[in-house]
Amino acid sequence: MKHYVYPLGAVTLLACCMPAIAANADYGLAAPDIVGRPYGAGGYTVATGEAANFVNNGWNLGTGVQWRLGPGPVWLRLDFQYSRNNATSQLLNEGSTVNQTRVDHGWTDLWSNDLDAVYYLPLSRGIHAYVMAGGGGAIRRISLTRTVNNGGPSCLDWAGLCANGGYAGDVLVGSKTTGRWEWNAGVGVNSAIGGTDSFFVEARYMEMETPVRTVLVPIRFGLLL
Repeated sequence: MKHYVYPLGAVTLLACCMPAIAANADYGLAAPDIVGRPYGAGGYTVATGEAANFVNNGWNLGTGVQWRLGPGPVWLRLDFQYSRNNATSQLLNEGSTVNQTRVDHGWTDLWSNDLDAVYYLPLSRGIHAYVMAGGGGAIRRISLTRTVNNGGPSCLDWAGLCANGGYAGDVLVGSKTTGRWEWNAGVGVNSAIGGTDSFFVEARYMEMETPVRTVLVPIRFGLLL
């Protein structure tokens, strides 16, 4: 009888362990990771709300790290993102009035740093949907320039400005930097591509608490390594 006990015990042990193995694999999401998993992302930024009156749609780049809190579906994400949006004609006209000079170009740079909770929902083997929410801080810089004829640096003595702008032959007319709290919420889909690596697509609602609310919707494509 002993000849049959060991194979039966091995089969029983394997059967008992299969749920734990499957939970650990978790359809392409890695087991709890103290070190964290880095990622990179980028895509299109939609300006919405009152912000759409002053800036056009633009682009974004970002990076960060994710940690899984335990065997459950909740992760933490530390995110750094940069967004660039060109100015609308309304912002150029208002900038021209305020600075009492012609304004030809303008844009906004926005740097944000967020800590988000991410909740994953399995759809099929290797594919998850997720929702996320969190907040942090953001810095927005508005830059306005005008074109000069000599194609090089030019000075506006009366304004105390002497610097190149963002275009060849441009000079900085004015700029304003603002730091505020920022919060976001979003949804996405994550798909395993081999090993623990995965590809994700997400859209977030991001609001910076400036006097005139800065609301952007970054649509990002990225890799979680």
